[in-house]
Amino acid sequence: MLSWIEAGLEPAARQKRVNQWVGLSGRTYHLASENLRDFILEGADLYLIARGNSVLWVGCGLDLVAEPAIRLKFRKALSRADGVFRLPRPEVDGERLSIIADLEGAVPAPFDQAA
Repeated sequence: MLSWIEAGLEPAARQKRVNQWVGLSGRTYHLASENLRDFILEGADLYLIARGNSVLWVGCGLDLVAEPAIRLKFRKALSRADGVFRLPRPEVDGERLSIIADLEGAVPAPFDQAA
């Protein structure tokens, strides 16, 4: 019998789940679930911080460096959050702001749509 290491798998607690959220535009985003306890912003990847089905903050680490008001909103969101989700950096830099705006009003995709 192979161990999970030999099989190339991670234990269930360490696996990242993919969650689908639907933006204001109707576009579906596939976001990787992050562990809130050891969450770290990485580069220009986008993050959605949520409490339940409500989006509290969307942005990237670069946004925090550039704007003090965004840092404040980020800290408040983290203090209330129960979930963090990551979306890889958009291929086109100009697309980042439109994705952020779309995700700020996002909701989790219904189960029948997520399948």
